[in-house]
Amino acid sequence: MNTPTHAASHSTDTQKKTSTHAADLLTIFNQYADHIKILSLDCFDTLLWRKTAEPSDVFYNLCQRPAFKELKMTTAMRISGELYAYQMNRVKKGTTQAKLDDIYKAIFPNFNNEQIQVLIEEELKAEMEICFAFPPIIELIREAYNRGIKIIIVSDTYLEEKQLHRLLENSLPHDVMSAILKIFCSSEKEFSKGEGLFNFVLHEYEVSPKSILHIGDNPFADHDAPSYLGINAIHLIHHDENLTELMRMHPIYASFMDPEIRTSRALFSPYRSLFASQLGQTTPENLIGYVSLGPILYAFAKFVYDEVEKLRQAGKKPKILFLMRDAYLPSLACEAFAEKPLGNQIRISRFATFAASFRCKTDIDHYLAKSVQSLRFKDMCNQLLLPELTTTQILEQISRSNNKPADFIKMINQENVQQIIFKQSASYRERLKKHLEKTIGLKRGDTLVFVDLGYMGTAQIKLAPVFKEEMDVDIAGIYLIALHTHECNSYRKGLFDHSAYNEKTLIMLVTYIALFEKLCNSNEKSVVDYDNNGDAIYSEIDISNVQQNKLEPIQAACLRFIRDAKNFINQSKFTVNNEILRDAAAISLGRLIFLPTRPETEYLQTFQFDVGLGTKEILPLFDLNKGLTSLRRRGWLYSTKENIKNMRINYPAEWRAASLELSLAFMAQQRFGFKFALNDLSQRRENIEIIIMQDKQTSVFTLDATPTHDGYFSLLIPIPQDHQIGLHLGLNYQWIEIESAQQIRLDYLFSHKEFEHSVDASPFLKGHQMQNRGGGLFECHSNAGLLIYHSPQNLDDEKYVLRLTFRPIVRRSEVAQI
Repeated sequence: MNTPTHAASHSTDTQKKTSTHAADLLTIFNQYADHIKILSLDCFDTLLWRKTAEPSDVFYNLCQRPAFKELKMTTAMRISGELYAYQMNRVKKGTTQAKLDDIYKAIFPNFNNEQIQVLIEEELKAEMEICFAFPPIIELIREAYNRGIKIIIVSDTYLEEKQLHRLLENSLPHDVMSAILKIFCSSEKEFSKGEGLFNFVLHEYEVSPKSILHIGDNPFADHDAPSYLGINAIHLIHHDENLTELMRMHPIYASFMDPEIRTSRALFSPYRSLFASQLGQTTPENLIGYVSLGPILYAFAKFVYDEVEKLRQAGKKPKILFLMRDAYLPSLACEAFAEKPLGNQIRISRFATFAASFRCKTDIDHYLAKSVQSLRFKDMCNQLLLPELTTTQILEQISRSNNKPADFIKMINQENVQQIIFKQSASYRERLKKHLEKTIGLKRGDTLVFVDLGYMGTAQIKLAPVFKEEMDVDIAGIYLIALHTHECNSYRKGLFDHSAYNEKTLIMLVTYIALFEKLCNSNEKSVVDYDNNGDAIYSEIDISNVQQNKLEPIQAACLRFIRDAKNFINQSKFTVNNEILRDAAAISLGRLIFLPTRPETEYLQTFQFDVGLGTKEILPLFDLNKGLTSLRRRGWLYSTKENIKNMRINYPAEWRAASLELSLAFMAQQRFGFKFALNDLSQRRENIEIIIMQDKQTSVFTLDATPTHDGYFSLLIPIPQDHQIGLHLGLNYQWIEIESAQQIRLDYLFSHKEFEHSVDASPFLKGHQMQNRGGGLFECHSNAGLLIYHSPQNLDDEKYVLRLTFRPIVRRSEVAQI
């Protein structure tokens, strides 16, 4: 087996770029166009792209086709069969290439040619369903053809020329297919591009290498190999490093979302090619807005549009209401998708929903049942619309109560208090109706459609019976996420709901959805009331303009994606069903929440979240430094146990910044409901000798310190009254780093209230034969080195523990070995 040879030419034109993103491809091509006669193109991931995330994803769908299901064919069989065919051809023929025929004969060695051809035909059909033409290359081919440049395809593939021709013919516009003169396939020539496939091109056309320009996505096969022969070559870069990393996270989240992905069905990635065509070097704004929010809001906008059309076809005349603030970006997304406004932005907050819904004791009971354990009595009085004097009286009594939740319920259940609530709520309800009359022309018999992110559909659940009974108005709901509930009897749809995803998958998203909510928010405060004219009255809480200035380019990038996606899909003429769009949206959302990239976390780390519900609290979305401190002291299992003053909203971002392993463990726990205990997380322990001293009496025992994070260990020591505690650290270590020492009331250890019942214990510590070298680093001068804790005199009768968080630097055993 011989390949035509051609003398290599290593001269390069330093003025011409040899790598580019798709957006600049035509510009770079024009630098070469006047000096070339042939445009050579790679096929897969250059001219033809697949809707799937990886080429092998096609095999998962292939194995669901009847012919393969009957044979119990698996994706692993298809992949291993291909590898075996390559290995056998290397042994038998001396070539590294193989054809589809070889592959299926390797899998089914007893099949005759007719049976093999049936399987080959099925695979070609599966590829035809998945492949589509890449618009930037289509444009390039047309430009080259108009310039009189010959166009050929050079592909490393197991397909034969006639098979690849069929695939191209199925995917390309007629004029583009007609412009392609010849197809060179490695399987037929028995040489890959790196082994000499381009020599066949040079031999076929008998032209100078410099008169050919090759373009492809593989840096070796499509750039280095042709360049070695003197052929002009451009490496087509799909995505930069940040986007490549982001997309690596998609399959990880997808496998948690639905374990059937890459088990019985393919992982689709319908926008991979769009990102390649529109994005060069990505910015954080594009990673968050274009790449992440874009697919979510595109699918949601299409879902809303389709559901509204169904209502209209059913004879309804729905008025579409986007519930501010969370539905702000969805409203703009729907407008971008429909190319016209789809409804009205309406100011109905959760606070307004509850405030307008109290008509009977049952309504109040339902509210208290879900709220009273928060112990936020002032906020609950505010939500129940109680006057300031009544609220003050209730709070004074509660402050003296030994059973605050029960006594609060008793006070709210007093007849005079309930009558105040009913009266205030009725007035509030009238003001809300006036707001709707003024903004959307609300009238009796209307059908309203609430569009919101979800999740229980509280506004719909609480207001639907009120408006139906008082105005004969129906309220439907269309949501991004709709959790299963028995409380709602009216029309209620969710892009992500229990018909598509496991309930734990949905709850996993909803639990940490605040980041996404903030990215969808409008730049306005939360509604707390309406005046007598129906105009919204807003809270006094305000988020900084700095945050809004960072949010606006994210939202603009999202809307640009929606417009680009519509155009791209139309140009590419590839079909993508609603299930694929829905999965892509769910994967994008889960990836953003649980597996953000470094540029994303750095950009968003100053973002804050106002809690709303009539409160004045603003919480950080996440705090990487606080998150790291919490991990080191308590481990990830208890890192979310924070009080309101120390709480953050999106802990998964902190864990992803700290370690991918933490993210995976946490996602597994959330998705599959695993029950972990602290001792389960690691089998490593540090045995620390403890000496309890009182007067001249001592007792000695050992305690285990458990690993937390970053090599740190946490040691918990019960604090006895009027005793000194000696931590015999010098016995184990010559150098040790002490991160913190905390005195914690035992009742609240690892609870939400731990922070407010903890004090810094470092003032009560003293070293013996230990020297503080600064920055928490201690040198133990001998194995007698002790860290002595003197318990303060003012300790009450409650039980306390000392938590020492430390990291071994140099062990004494290591010094002895030197």
